[in-house]
Amino acid sequence: MRRFSDEVHVRCGARGGPPGAPEQAPVQFVWRGRLYLVHAVLGRWRERSAWWEQPAVAALHGEDLGERGPVRSRPLLALGDLEREVFRVEAAVGRAPVGVYDLAHPVPVGTAAHGGAVVSEAAGTQDGDGAWRLLRVSD
Repeated sequence: MRRFSDEVHVRCGARGGPPGAPEQAPVQFVWRGRLYLVHAVLGRWRERSAWWEQPAVAALHGEDLGERGPVRSRPLLALGDLEREVFRVEAAVGRAPVGVYDLAHPVPVGTAAHGGAVVSEAAGTQDGDGAWRLLRVSD
């Protein structure tokens, strides 16, 4: 298993679940310029994100923020930065062998674990909450 933190563009759609209650899940994603088609969703869960790696935390500790310069006001750590929803999927590029990928996006704390959020295709975002990321690859 290899770990990543790469931004990916994800397209979601209805997949599985009981009739009448479609569940949004990734159906394809673009990673490093290649289109991956999702063959199956193996799992779905929530986990705490690495909040200590957020720019707001670095700013509170006085760490250099690069080109953005010093922060004049107290930086905020958004609630969506604390928790993420992860989808473990089987996917492949064309006829290449299928691999297992963990895709995640931030979600507001306290929302339903399997809510019917509308997921847009634009830049891998969900209702503006944040970008999707590829976390782990097993191939």
